Amino acid sequence: MANAENGRDWAMTPTSFRILVVGVNNTCRSPLAAGTLQRELDTEAPVGFTVICAGTQAISGSPVSLEVLKLAEHRGIHLHGFFASQLVPETISEADLVLVMDRSIRREVVTMAPRALRRTFTLLEFSRILPTVRREQLVGPVGRWQSLVALAPRYRTPPKGAASDDDVIDPRNRPVKAYKRMNAQIESAIAAIREWEAPTPVRESHM
Repeated sequence: MANAENGRDWAMTPTSFRILVVGVNNTCRSPLAAGTLQRELDTEAPVGFTVICAGTQAISGSPVSLEVLKLAEHRGIHLHGFFASQLVPETISEADLVLVMDRSIRREVVTMAPRALRRTFTLLEFSRILPTVRREQLVGPVGRWQSLVALAPRYRTPPKGAASDDDVIDPRNRPVKAYKRMNAQIESAIAAIREWEAPTPVRESHM
């Protein structure tokens, strides 16, 4: 998982499926989500996906928060040396899929790059609709995800509860329990993505 510094990393991996994860400061939610997602996708297709992240109000060069570093280390994800990057329209335009942390960020992303509307989702929204999208069987992971992004907008529906149920909580300046809730939301969402990409085989029962 790399920084999204003016889209530089896209050019380094032109054949990968490009996923952009967007937060606000790019020091909490987005690097944790991007690092976790990159690891999971690398398990299935080591060179097929490139996940980068950026923030709508990032101070470029800022390090990841200490709380997030600890959460990432617990998962075996190393974010030491990661530095925040400010989001630019070019990076949005070049992404195959944009996953944002909450609905307010989605509005900012779509304002910056209107053509990205159909391929921009909150992380929780995307994981929520995945089970309803048919999984292509006869193509590789990259082709499957290209098909997924083309189909996913048809399955957009409001969450069953409050609209905020599609938002990952922003834990900045909040108690430790907010970080734990953020971590659980991200982990659950990416588990759903992993299950869609590599479903657990159904064991045959023997009577």
